[in-house]
Amino acid sequence: MIQEDEINIYLKKIKPIDHMAKRRIMLKEANSLKISGSLGKLDIIAKQVLAIKEKIEPHNFKKTIIVMAGDHGVASECVSVFKSNVTSKLLLKISEGKAPINAIANTIGAQLIPVDMGVDNFIDSHPNIINMKLGNSTNNISKGPAMDRDKVIKGILSGIKLISSDIIINSDILAVGEIGIGNTTSASAITSLLCNISPDETVGQGTGISIDTQKRKKEIVRKSLIINRINFDDPIDVLAKLGGYEIVGVVGVILGAAINKIPIVVDGFISSVAALLAYKMSQTVSEYMIISHLSAEPGHKYIIRELRKSPLLDLGMRLGQASGAAFTLPLIESACAVYLKSATIIESKIKTEDKNI
Repeated sequence: MIQEDEINIYLKKIKPIDHMAKRRIMLKEANSLKISGSLGKLDIIAKQVLAIKEKIEPHNFKKTIIVMAGDHGVASECVSVFKSNVTSKLLLKISEGKAPINAIANTIGAQLIPVDMGVDNFIDSHPNIINMKLGNSTNNISKGPAMDRDKVIKGILSGIKLISSDIIINSDILAVGEIGIGNTTSASAITSLLCNISPDETVGQGTGISIDTQKRKKEIVRKSLIINRINFDDPIDVLAKLGGYEIVGVVGVILGAAINKIPIVVDGFISSVAALLAYKMSQTVSEYMIISHLSAEPGHKYIIRELRKSPLLDLGMRLGQASGAAFTLPLIESACAVYLKSATIIESKIKTEDKNI
């Protein structure tokens, strides 16, 4: 109970974006060569980011990508193309700089932070992996709760405190994503519950499963919703019954970003499920959140609808690893630079008589 009280103390630290900062950004745009609304969705996001971080230096934009890793007991039901040991193998490749997300991070000049929230196979102490392990794997949600409530609370607090750490706190913007075999099953179950949508609408092909496996996966999600007595109004209970260690970690990271006033770009389906749970803990967190892209997973659109957000990209991606969020970072950085570096109308000597109207 003491730890749960600690979460509530942190939630009270989440404050709305400064209204005057928003006005200053709009005034800057009005006096700039940049035409209002000319960047489309990027206009909205650039204003959001600059209202949070007014002193961003566009040529020294500190970008950090966080990848949470965790295994799922439900993977034993063969709901994925891969076995659960693939999670730890991918995590190791990320730590060695050889995974797809490393290629993206290196290209865009972002710091990459892989975190072990609970992979099944033991990973020896590695200088490039942060150990926040809650266990080796969650329990099988089709047979009972994924984890106990204390682990959820511990994981959320760990995620919050990670953002306050020296390696992340000075970031101008964050991107968060995850890896974990079986996690689309967990995310689909949570989506069906929170959005009141049938598993027929929320369960996709994940890692590329067959139609028969997809049908079985839908039944597993239905079973998990029936067998677990879930308190719909309690995000911690939802995570305890249906969640994953890495999903818990992402919730904490999103809350931590809002607490520390850092804009955070959320990856695809699974991370957006975590975002919705964070939103249910504090609606103000939405002001710091950016949805990077619309995943190919069918349940994602329902989560985005609940968040009342619009994804920046729609490329049919489902790679995971925070890849979609990472791809949007240079777009956001460039949009912010347009606001900060464009000449003013006065500097450009544009006068009233230069207009046709």
